[in-house]
Amino acid sequence: MEQGEIEVLLELGQSYLLNKEYENAIKKFGEALKINPHDPEVYYYLGLAYEGDNKLEDAINMYEKTLGLDETFNNAEIRLNKLKDKMNEKPEKSGKKRN
Repeated sequence: MEQGEIEVLLELGQSYLLNKEYENAIKKFGEALKINPHDPEVYYYLGLAYEGDNKLEDAINMYEKTLGLDETFNNAEIRLNKLKDKMNEKPEKSGKKRN
């Protein structure tokens, strides 16, 4: 029963993700995580939802947890590296103008 529940929650979450309803996706993936906190796929999809919702630190955290559970999860590693690069490229917010 639990595996079937997780599959339904993942499908619902993916549907919300595709429709850019990130908060709903985060809720569904969070519910799946409560059922099975050892599934790297759930953390990965949660990372995608956080990334879509521009919660980049949370997304990085989820991708790192994915890789902690499955170091061969290539998509998580790719997303993590892209996000870290993106975070490093952000200009400092200050009142100074560049010349």
